[in-house]
Amino acid sequence: MSAACCTLGLVVLQPKWQTTQDHFEKEGLEIVFVLDVSISMLAEDVKPNRLQRAKMEISHLVQRLDGDRVGLIVFAARAFSLLPYPTNDYDRVFLRVLNMINENYVRFVPYGTNIGNAFILAMNSFSKESTKKVMIFLTDGEEQVITRSQMAEAIKLLLERRDIAIYVVGIGDTRKASPIPKRDKEGNVTGYEITEDGETIYTKPNPIFLREIAEMVGGAYQHDATGDELKYIFEQMLEKNKNIVGIKKKTVIKDIYQYFLGSTLALLALYFIL
Repeated sequence: MSAACCTLGLVVLQPKWQTTQDHFEKEGLEIVFVLDVSISMLAEDVKPNRLQRAKMEISHLVQRLDGDRVGLIVFAARAFSLLPYPTNDYDRVFLRVLNMINENYVRFVPYGTNIGNAFILAMNSFSKESTKKVMIFLTDGEEQVITRSQMAEAIKLLLERRDIAIYVVGIGDTRKASPIPKRDKEGNVTGYEITEDGETIYTKPNPIFLREIAEMVGGAYQHDATGDELKYIFEQMLEKNKNIVGIKKKTVIKDIYQYFLGSTLALLALYFIL
């Protein structure tokens, strides 16, 4: 009984345990996402569709960042910067703008996929600071509208700025072509995109084309056929580009009274049993 009283006294005192942990300080990144918003990104070979799955994984990645700045470029026949400069205000700025990109937005922008224009705008959206920079380019590679002058300009800019790590990520099933559904306000399929001749339009990613683009700009290419691999691709990119600049000791104080409380209850139970 006396032992139980002693441990109960320790519980009342609420003892704490102090220890130290290593806290890794990393250099912040500048990450610019370049998102294809052409009509083919509405194909549903990736669930719920190519565009929405890409947005979901971008959102998940951004929510894991800490202090890194992010920018957003969208492109179809033309490219547009949706943020005036990279921001680290994820919830109030970046994710709100990202959520604005939907099927209505896709059907509003000019048809096509002008990759050269998107590269040029994305490179010019980075700051002039010495921060490590990463460009993540998400597209299915369909409906290419490429001018040699724009790609040549993009390559010229990249040669002048070797501080940008470029990742081209293809999205969509490369094994078979998919139709592009039209949906009403309730989300029901009302038909499929058709040509002027009334033929159903089918879309199929072009990994060969995207790999060639990645090689032209000195970047790396990976493909995600189902949408499930995107989060792992993003994690690999972050791991490869993070730069630990220092280690600090962080003091951690933990309450340990609950251990003594458990001992008190055990001793009391033993006392009454015996």
